[in-house]
Amino acid sequence: MPREFRSDIQALRGLAVLLVVLYHARVEPFAAGYLGVDIFFVISGFLITGLIKTQLEQSRFSFWEFYYRRAKRLLPAAYVVIALTTIAAPFFLSDVGLREFRTQVLGALTFTAGIVFWFQSDYFGGAAETKPLLHFWSLAVEEQYYLLLPAFLALTPKRWWLTGVSSLLVASVVLCLYVASRDPSAAFYLLPTRFWEIAIGSFGALLPASSRVAAKLAALRLPALALLLVIPIAPVGSQHPGVDAALVGLGTLILLLAPSGNNVAVRGMARIGDISYALYLIHWPVLVYVRAVWLAEPPALAIYAAVAFSFVASLALHRFVEEPFRQGLVMSRRRMASGLLAVSVILGFAPSLAIAETQSKVDFAEIRRINYGLGTACVFSAGSPPQGIPKDCQTTDRPQLLVWGDSFAMALVPGLAKTVGEAGLVQLTMSGCLPAIGVAAYSKSSTTIPYYPRAFGKDCIRFNDSVLAILKNQPEVSTVVISSPFATAVSKDFMLLKRSNDTFAEVEASVDGAAEGIKSLVEAVRALGKRVVVVAPPPVASFDIADCLERKARGGVMLGRYSDCKIHVSDYRHMRSRTLELLNQVASKADVEVVSYQDYLCDDTTCKTEIDGKFLYRDSGHLSYEGSEIIAGKTRLAETLIRAAR
Repeated sequence: MPREFRSDIQALRGLAVLLVVLYHARVEPFAAGYLGVDIFFVISGFLITGLIKTQLEQSRFSFWEFYYRRAKRLLPAAYVVIALTTIAAPFFLSDVGLREFRTQVLGALTFTAGIVFWFQSDYFGGAAETKPLLHFWSLAVEEQYYLLLPAFLALTPKRWWLTGVSSLLVASVVLCLYVASRDPSAAFYLLPTRFWEIAIGSFGALLPASSRVAAKLAALRLPALALLLVIPIAPVGSQHPGVDAALVGLGTLILLLAPSGNNVAVRGMARIGDISYALYLIHWPVLVYVRAVWLAEPPALAIYAAVAFSFVASLALHRFVEEPFRQGLVMSRRRMASGLLAVSVILGFAPSLAIAETQSKVDFAEIRRINYGLGTACVFSAGSPPQGIPKDCQTTDRPQLLVWGDSFAMALVPGLAKTVGEAGLVQLTMSGCLPAIGVAAYSKSSTTIPYYPRAFGKDCIRFNDSVLAILKNQPEVSTVVISSPFATAVSKDFMLLKRSNDTFAEVEASVDGAAEGIKSLVEAVRALGKRVVVVAPPPVASFDIADCLERKARGGVMLGRYSDCKIHVSDYRHMRSRTLELLNQVASKADVEVVSYQDYLCDDTTCKTEIDGKFLYRDSGHLSYEGSEIIAGKTRLAETLIRAAR
């Protein structure tokens, strides 16, 4: 840090961490409280660049000294949190969660957490709430920046510092905009697409000092502060990182370049800033484990208690770990470095020991594996529509049944394949793609769950066109089964992309619009002399059913109304009211039979999620392989569908 301590910067840290905590606690107004991380990025770039710049100008910069101080400042507290989180993990995480957690620990220890989570989850997705070390992604991005920045400044002539950082900043912005529209998770988690936010701070630190500029910027302090307070409550952008991150970054930069007075409000927020690093580290695993106990969103009192505990624990971590190491715990540098290395190795192996100690005789990972139906060859990706039927995607040479749809259609296939007999079936599916003609759903925002960009909508329409074209050349196929959750096409968080001739128009998602697209598919299939039947999605829940069943089987701690792992009919009907309305319209407008599992799985109040100890679900809504086979066998599903098709 610069020689002079700035309480206003500490106050900015306090504001940033409060925004993040409030967002993770789901306090209502802070819909974009995650922007607190963007504030942290700018502050980090400003302080670290200012430190390196000063030391280089004074010819006293040392790479060894820089990284030693960074390690001493950041690692002890992080290692304590990783250790405590690992100890608690077997009590709160499923077998699948523990295996993912092992990779998360390695990512945190090697500064590659962003890459790990890019592959594991979407930050805004429900699955993210089961990952106790998810928040280490931002620390990894900063640490990667710290690895590159000193070398850049040390090896580049001083006259090129500002130009070089500015050029890299612009390049990162362009890359971010490009990647965010195609792979939001990559844009969110990876350094190349987040570099520009930290570089905003570096840019500010490298600007020549000017009292005139500082005076002019001082007049912008209130508008800048307003940006930091208003944007997290009322974001204006549709993707992140994007416009909102840029506005918050600009506001932070202005406040950094135009120091404010040391008033009561600044001093109060600075006290929170003192524990901001500890609070950031602690609050997320605490909230993850509290939510794990309740399976779904806990009562408000439990969340408030978790936040209060996080503050108290942060004070302790700051007082007894951060401060002693920061102020120079008496220990030789070699001993400190070797100690940190030894702890890293121990922590790296600790999750494997936890898994071994809690290993169950039941292979839950196998039970809960992703249900691809006949296999991944039958799951077509965006931009690669099928040109024919892959050999592995049909059970006989002349299949009579076609299963068409998305991941819910995939989940039908194992049971149908086992019960359809000599008639055989063929699977043509694309994840997230509504089975309809000329219509597809795409996300309004990159924070929408699940996220499907507008380009995905075009690819989905092309996929369905390709399936219809293949069907024209398959005279032996007499029955077409379409299946989907049908939820995105009627969700207020999605738009419908509608094709008219060769143009595409965007309209609000609606029951009528989705019903027309499905009706067009039914009519097109019937025009080929085929019969059609629709399969409604199985009842779904607001919690991970399979995770609940596993934890119940393992004797895990669970509280709340979902601890029996059953689906409540009232919840399901409320969650999927628009979907159920859509299916009623499809049945009426397209004159097609809609076959539902509900009569078999549900009574008036709850729906079964297991039969004879066998998991019917692999997550919150998709059938497991075993569940698909059990239901198809007990309901004679193949026979029912062939008979109901018309």
